[in-house]
Amino acid sequence: MYQIGKEGIPLCLDCYFKLSQIQQQETENHERMLNYLSDQISMSVGLPSIGARFPSRPRPVIVAGAKLNNISISNSVVGTVNTGSIGSVDQSISVLNQIGEPALAEAIKGLTEAILRSSDLTGKQRNELVEILSVVAREAATPKESRRTTVAQTLLKRAAKIASLANDITDVCQKWWPVLLAAFAVAS
Repeated sequence: MYQIGKEGIPLCLDCYFKLSQIQQQETENHERMLNYLSDQISMSVGLPSIGARFPSRPRPVIVAGAKLNNISISNSVVGTVNTGSIGSVDQSISVLNQIGEPALAEAIKGLTEAILRSSDLTGKQRNELVEILSVVAREAATPKESRRTTVAQTLLKRAAKIASLANDITDVCQKWWPVLLAAFAVAS
């Protein structure tokens, strides 16, 4: 649960993510409006635009109803993976970035994209790994004291075992599995 505002209103991960998306969209709308007004003022006065502009943001990818802001996915694997799990992973990555866990977000993103691109894994193995990462990512996005470390560790061991079958993602796995395992390490 996340507490929002001065009142400390509790929100679940999904509701917090939706609220964050709304706030982000409002910010982007304000930025576009400021750019527009700046252009209008420049045109009406007859002077060139001065000052910095807010950059346009890339449009998110929409895969079979799942809006992806963080994960790059090619069309060749769209039909072979569970888009609900990918959407859940993508939401968790956004939350991790917002709560100050960018290394964890990058690890989940890197592993997910590598798994989706892997030609050494079967569709079933890819799906299983993405589902595991979905659960692990959701746990990682919860406060550290609330994380179910035993569940995450068990799932991560299973995922590492499956991923070891794919030679084409060995380097990525060696880089990111330790980051995930460290996030769920049991404190002594």
